[in-house]
Amino acid sequence: MNWYGDIDLGSDFYYMVEPAFNSIVIPVNPDEPYKSSIYIIKDIESVGFNKNYILATSKNEDEIKYWRIDKNAESKELGYKDNSIMELSNVSEINSAEFNQIKTTQNINLKTKSEYRKELNYE
Repeated sequence: MNWYGDIDLGSDFYYMVEPAFNSIVIPVNPDEPYKSSIYIIKDIESVGFNKNYILATSKNEDEIKYWRIDKNAESKELGYKDNSIMELSNVSEINSAEFNQIKTTQNINLKTKSEYRKELNYE
């Protein structure tokens, strides 16, 4: 974590906890990761990670999405979605069964956005 309250998830991914951002991002310049970032997943509900994976859930209106970021896979830029979110080859939307299987087998503990915010005094 840095003084901005961003959580370093490993492999150049960061969780921006501040409520105005609430996103998983990658830095524009890896040598200065806290200056400027590119959105990867917005509207985070929960995040957990280990040395192999980052798991996250996001919620937009009533739709919950489950995400897997494979830290061991090569990360290639695939372009941008229409809402300024970069698509990467090692970031996948997955179903809840696969999400829970990875969470269990990889022993990943998820924390909600509220838990992170309380730890960092945003709530």
